[in-house]
Amino acid sequence: MRTSAVVAAADESTRWAYVWLLLACGIGCAMQVGKVPPALGFIQRDLHLGLVAGAWVISMFSVVGASLGCLTGSIVDRMGPHRAATGGLFCIAAASLIGSVAPLPWVLLLSRALEGMAFVLVVVAVPSLLVASASENDRRYVPALWGIYMPSGMAISLATAQPVLQAHGWRALWQVDALVLLLLALLLMLAPAPSLVMRGRALPTLRELLRSVCHPGPVLLGVIFGCYTVQYMAVMGFLPTILQAQGTTAQAAGLLSALAVMTNAAGNLIVPALIARGAAPRRLMAVACLVMIVAAVGIYLAALPATVRYLFVMTLSGVGGLIPASLFALVPKLAQDRQSTATTMGFVVQFSHVGQLAGPPAVAAVAAAAGGFQWSALVLVPAAAAAFVAARGLRE
Repeated sequence: MRTSAVVAAADESTRWAYVWLLLACGIGCAMQVGKVPPALGFIQRDLHLGLVAGAWVISMFSVVGASLGCLTGSIVDRMGPHRAATGGLFCIAAASLIGSVAPLPWVLLLSRALEGMAFVLVVVAVPSLLVASASENDRRYVPALWGIYMPSGMAISLATAQPVLQAHGWRALWQVDALVLLLLALLLMLAPAPSLVMRGRALPTLRELLRSVCHPGPVLLGVIFGCYTVQYMAVMGFLPTILQAQGTTAQAAGLLSALAVMTNAAGNLIVPALIARGAAPRRLMAVACLVMIVAAVGIYLAALPATVRYLFVMTLSGVGGLIPASLFALVPKLAQDRQSTATTMGFVVQFSHVGQLAGPPAVAAVAAAAGGFQWSALVLVPAAAAAFVAARGLRE
């Protein structure tokens, strides 16, 4: 069996144009996560879905990632990251287009699963391309920039979806997103890839796959990422719905949700600077988990004014942003070797998709049983506590 490696050319400077294109591709992919919350009410009315079924429209995106994320990392090693990312973008565009003409709920759910499958390819492939595009001096910072793709993409969708939804409906929004992804895929396909030396390898056996990732470091990172995602997606997935139930207009709810998501991007962006000043990523994550416990309780306290509860949302989102960037900074260090970096990334991302898959339906089920979201902290607080324990268990 042949081995696999990705080796960057010894370029003197970072290819910033290519780096920004990669980040734009990630943001375009994350828009597929953010397009559902503002459109959820339209989808429920159009396809006659209840609250729990609507939550599955959010979570179905993560089914493939939750089950096959680790294997996807090995597939990226086999295909090469540039080809995998480009193919993933084309596939998401096609799936979004299919979803836009879905006549029945199961067709929409299937299209969401296909979007999620291709999404994992892009998310796992791009970090290797970022490393290969960075100079030696910038290589410690550039991969951490990848943490901004999810909050930025979600914020763009939340901020811009309402005009399209009000004028043309959710199906048009799906078609606009498909066009954006198609353009990004063409740009990435035409852009010269970094000077990489690729040595393909056969897909590993299950034993080889488990041997490369089943170590304390990757497992703990996966637990942290999964528990963080449970909280983040559960709060942000229903935030527009909750704000509108409090009397906020749909447009204002979208903008307020986008602002909350962008604070998460800000949290991600400060991590490289904190690491450069000597902050330990595991400690950043531990502190973030403690703050998220307090914020999760405050968000759903009905006795508090709506403004204060929204500030708790901002706190959970912004401080929580320390977690993804810290994770992405640690993955190359905790992988067994350079050959298993993409596989380890896929393994960690797999846990995040488990969180995306479980969080919104769990909160929706509690809300349906309680007649409101006031007991949602029963889902969020245990997740934050588990992430804190895992972060304390990391040793760099």
